[in-house]
Formats: sequence, C-alpha cells, structure tokens
Amino acid sequence: MSTDLLDAYRAGKPDSAEALVKGHLPLVRRVVGRLAVQLPPNVGREDLEEVGILGLLNAAKNYDASRGASFRTFAYIAIQGAVLDELRRLDVLPRGRRDGVRAFEEAKSTLTERTGREPNFLEIQEELGLTAPELEEVLRARALSESHQRGLGEASTGVRPESFASGEEDDPVKVAEINEAKELLAAAIDQLPRREKEVVLLYYHAGLLLRDIGRVLDITESRVSQILQHALVQLNHRVARKLGADGEGAR
Repeated sequence: MSTDLLDAYRAGKPDSAEALVKGHLPLVRRVVGRLAVQLPPNVGREDLEEVGILGLLNAAKNYDASRGASFRTFAYIAIQGAVLDELRRLDVLPRGRRDGVRAFEEAKSTLTERTGREPNFLEIQEELGLTAPELEEVLRARALSESHQRGLGEASTGVRPESFASGEEDDPVKVAEINEAKELLAAAIDQLPRREKEVVLLYYHAGLLLRDIGRVLDITESRVSQILQHALVQLNHRVARKLGADGEGAR
C-alpha cells in the first residue's frame, strides 16, 4: 500500500477513496468469503462487502505505520471486525452451528480438566469425532459468535482479554495481575519484527488458519508455521525476562 495513497485519502483528495477500495477489493472479498458461510437468503455477500469496505476505509483513517504491522494486515483485521459486527447484528448463525460451537467449548473444557492444560485443535477434533472440514466449519461458526473485536485500538496489538480470563475477575488483585499481563504481552508483540507481528495478529486476533495467513501475506503455509513458532518463542522469552526483572526489582 502506497503511503501517498493513504495520505491522499486522509486529505480528502478526489478519487483517492475509489483507488483505495479498488486496490483492496480482493482482500475485502476474501474476508467476506471466509466468514459468510451458509448465509440465509436475506443476507447477500454484496451487502457484507459494502460493510467490509467501510471497515477498510476506517482502517485507512486509523493506520499507524509506526506500530509495525503492514496496512494489509491492519486492514484485514478491521474489515473482519466490521463484517463480524454486522453478522452478529443480523444474528445469522443457524441453530445447528450454535450447537456445534457449544459442543466445541464443552469439549475444550472437558479436555482442559482432564489434562490440566488447554488442548489444541487436533485434540478437540478427536474428542468430538469430527473430520478436518467439519472442525473448520465449527471454527468459522465460533469466530462469528465470539465478541473478540473490540475496536481498532485493540486490533493494533492483537491482545485478546479473554486469553487471560481467570474466573476471578471480581478480585481486584487478580484484575490488576491480568491487566499487567495484557500490557506486558502487548508491549512484547509491538517489539516483534514486522512479519512475525503480522502472523501473530492474524493467527490469534483474526483467528485465521495457517494457510489463510499464507494467502494474505503471500507466503507458504509452512513458512507461516515457522514464523509463528519463532514469534512465540520470542514472546515467551521477553515476557519471562520482564517478569523476572520486575521480580528482582521488587526484592
């Protein structure tokens, strides 16, 4: 994305919005195509594309290159947030898919209690007896039902508050600890190299599968996996180092 085009759009120059939309319409359609699965007759893809375009234009107004992510990644998250909000407003999730999401969450909870850790998608798939395509369908339905889009400010870091849910949100001490953990993680993500940051945002915040991230960033799925694993190692080290330094300073 040319910074000149972004600057022109922000300045309100003629034809800049049209050029911006034309250059990113395939991205809008990709987001809508991924989310708009089995839509009821009264909801058209064209309508969702219009909503996605509004999300794109909003991203153009709010994009900050100094945060490290490319405009394409930032726009993807903004477009997805706008479309998800519209789908939630229309309440288009059929009963069968709601049941699938509920079964997914119950299986996740059961496996967590059984193993003492959070299960991965493959373990949940085996627990439910689903095929890979069936699991992907459930994950898409789950993305529609989650309220994890909390504005572009949070999209810039990709931090998801529910990742830190402890079941003790009424305890002021626990709330303070959760907020501190969120701040540490957000700071660590901001320090990642650009490509690693983009993969983390698209995987954990946008909820994309590895192959979809590869399509967005124009790299192979195996390369996405390598980048993600390296990023997670870096995040773990940085957060652990920060916590260790704070612990030593408190003594």
